[in-house]
Amino acid sequence: MCGIFACHSHPDVLKFKPTALKLAKAVRHRGPDWSGSVISNNTILCHERLSIVGVESGAQPLTNADESIVLAVNGEIYNHRLIRKHLKNPYHFKTTSDCEVIIPLYMEYGLDAPKYLDGMFSFVLYDKNLDRTIAARDPIGITTFYQGTSSSQPDAVYFASELKCLHPVCDKVQSFPPGHIYDSKTNETTRYFEPTWWDGLKTPETPLDLKLLRETLEKSVRKRLMAEVPYGVLLSGGLDSSLVASIAQRETLRLKKLQDEANGTAEQSQEDLDKGEGLVGIDDDNKLSTMTFLPQLNSFSIGLPGSPDNKAALEVAKFLGTKHHVMTFTIEDGLNALSDVIYHLETYDVTTIRASTPMYLLSRKIKAMGIKMVLSGEGSDEIFGGYLYFHGAPSKEEFHEECVRRVKNLHLADCLRANKSTSAWGLEARVPFLDKEFLEVAMNIDPKEKLITPERIEKYILRKAFDTSDDPSAQPYLPDKILWRQKEQFSDGVGYGWIDALKDNAELHVTDEMMKNPKPEWGDDIPDTKEAYWYRLMFDEHFPPSCASTVMRWTPKWVKQTDPSGRRSKIDEVLSVMGIIDSVAPEVEVAFVSIMSIPAFSDIAKAANDLLNKDFYHTSSGTLEIKSNTPNNVAFKVSGKSSQDKVTSGTIEGKYADKANGLTLTQTWNTANALETKLELADTLAKGLKTEGIFTYFPEKRATGAKVNLHFKQPNFFGRALVDLFKGPTANIDAVVGHEGFLAGASAGYDVQKGQVTGYSAAVGYQAATYSAAITATDNLSVFAASYYHKVNSQVEASSKATWNSKTGNAVGLEVATKYRLDPVSFVKAKINDRGIAAVAYNVLLRQGVTFGIGASFDTQKLDQNTHKIGTSFTFES
Repeated sequence: MCGIFACHSHPDVLKFKPTALKLAKAVRHRGPDWSGSVISNNTILCHERLSIVGVESGAQPLTNADESIVLAVNGEIYNHRLIRKHLKNPYHFKTTSDCEVIIPLYMEYGLDAPKYLDGMFSFVLYDKNLDRTIAARDPIGITTFYQGTSSSQPDAVYFASELKCLHPVCDKVQSFPPGHIYDSKTNETTRYFEPTWWDGLKTPETPLDLKLLRETLEKSVRKRLMAEVPYGVLLSGGLDSSLVASIAQRETLRLKKLQDEANGTAEQSQEDLDKGEGLVGIDDDNKLSTMTFLPQLNSFSIGLPGSPDNKAALEVAKFLGTKHHVMTFTIEDGLNALSDVIYHLETYDVTTIRASTPMYLLSRKIKAMGIKMVLSGEGSDEIFGGYLYFHGAPSKEEFHEECVRRVKNLHLADCLRANKSTSAWGLEARVPFLDKEFLEVAMNIDPKEKLITPERIEKYILRKAFDTSDDPSAQPYLPDKILWRQKEQFSDGVGYGWIDALKDNAELHVTDEMMKNPKPEWGDDIPDTKEAYWYRLMFDEHFPPSCASTVMRWTPKWVKQTDPSGRRSKIDEVLSVMGIIDSVAPEVEVAFVSIMSIPAFSDIAKAANDLLNKDFYHTSSGTLEIKSNTPNNVAFKVSGKSSQDKVTSGTIEGKYADKANGLTLTQTWNTANALETKLELADTLAKGLKTEGIFTYFPEKRATGAKVNLHFKQPNFFGRALVDLFKGPTANIDAVVGHEGFLAGASAGYDVQKGQVTGYSAAVGYQAATYSAAITATDNLSVFAASYYHKVNSQVEASSKATWNSKTGNAVGLEVATKYRLDPVSFVKAKINDRGIAAVAYNVLLRQGVTFGIGASFDTQKLDQNTHKIGTSFTFES
């Protein structure tokens, strides 16, 4: 990437020149290889160059033969060879730069020139004869570009690659719109990029063509290997970067083979550079010519020690044969870089900053190794609806509309991150998924093919396009476990401690009082979390309030949340709307392998026990539950049930949560005439510590009860102390330790008054993404149970449990259960035990907020007797 600064029609341009050069220097990090400037009439163009194509001759600004046209460009034009060859009028090029083709295109097509460009670019062109400046930005906004004006110089118009060049001289700054061109003659900015898919309200109906999808992406990657310098690939181990790396490696190996075969046999021939001959880039036959300086394709990943991305990236690199470089960073490294990241990114968006910091650190390492260009995987999630919140799309029409909206806003989010994080160190990032031709194919596919269902993981069609499993003779692009790996937010994939550290540090810098009293100049753009507030403060240290209008916050749709992380806790709301909160599809589970928290001792076998026991409605003849939430954080729940013995019971509950202070107050009253008050304090006394006080009063008996519970949770430990103050007092203490999925725990009860242990238990277990197993020994190590749970696929779950009571004999009790998801809003369950008791259940989300369940049990050995049970359940939630 390069850096440009320009001013059209300055009232005293010669006097302004020193200032212009100083402002251009503010983006010299983008282009450290050369600096240039040209003054023509009252206009000045400045350029800071990163040389990748036309290394020896492509210094800018560029000019035509009589120097009446001056051009400053930031970007790459992948079809420059084709443009040179097919120009209507002969044109003699001064350089081998790919960007110089913009001059003859302007001479032939005027304002339509950008329509003929295939690449990423932002440019300013000055026509001396017409005293005309035009400026344009690539269709999606891969390159960053801004425009500004000054009230003290109303006729002057400024352009720059970054905000930091403009705010010292402009009082109004805006992001230059992608796919547009500005003309100083009319002072208007008009759209030149008009693809068929741009109107999100028009739902496409083009049938899916997997071969076309695959070949178009391969072509896109091939174009972007155009370089005269060493290049590499960013490889997180996720689907998008892995596919790009796989295609790039195939092309690199193909080129290397051709070079080896031609070694010593190539004949020198006279090449016409004006026709694009002998230059790097693609030709009419889509053949690539480039320069490979390194013996292997280099790939790069970053993460905290033990991060999921680095682990997956190493696996992909080994499979592909790239020379992989793993960078680990510490939380302190990231925190120390935050202010610099915000200065370079020019944003205070939480998602962008979280993800940009590791990318910023990695880019510095890459550039230090002599690499000047990398391929990256941005854009795929927007095109194919890959973010986890797309699970909640209510229809294919809304799914497509959201995809279009996301692609249109890429220049304010992922493109901005990729461009500025790398450019901060003079590294260029190219994004094959945002190729014009690929977008035309992918965005016109009938969105029903992109919908996320229990049978289809997100980005299913992209994965399927590169799935060669049905052709044993084909060389696979990726290992299956990577090809079908669940989406990770980049900021999550580098290591989950990173986000937690950011939140914790924000707590230190932003007080509750500050949150209540935001700066007046922020207007309606008020941060809703301490982390967001902290970033805004750092942004304000670097930039005036006028720059805030260029910032867009990344927010998901169809789900209410303030934290944009891709973690499971944040997607639960989407899944609950779909009626599948208790049965997340396996592809969703994979995303959370690395953040599986240590369970309480009683929950070591929770997955198996839930499948065996939950949602079997026959245990009560009828159950009714009504839930409601108020705007002031108070939740009400009324529940009642009638047992099979015709006994009716019910509970009224009110809960108030003050999340900012970690306080929760719950009060319940049940049909046993028991009043209970529960007070919880989470992370108040110490990080990871939750204290509970539970106070019970029985008016009829005039009896009282009081309990104090302590829960202490750390990354590899969960301990609890449960104390009943009025009974004994008695205490139950348990603890679980875990490491890489392995769990071990123990519990013990103690009667303080009697001074004796009242009971003890132990358990071991293992948790993975799609299965878990546990062995428990309870009741003073006399009752043993072994349980197993397996998420077979997106529709099927299975569980089994064997129990042996050493006090009652040698008989072992067995129980098995399964769950089958019929569609996103309904499922059925079935189970049977060794005594022949079978149960079935059905659950369905009738409409948002209304769930119905029905179940029955049968004694298969006494089918002719009245031993069977049936029950129903209704849940209403608002």
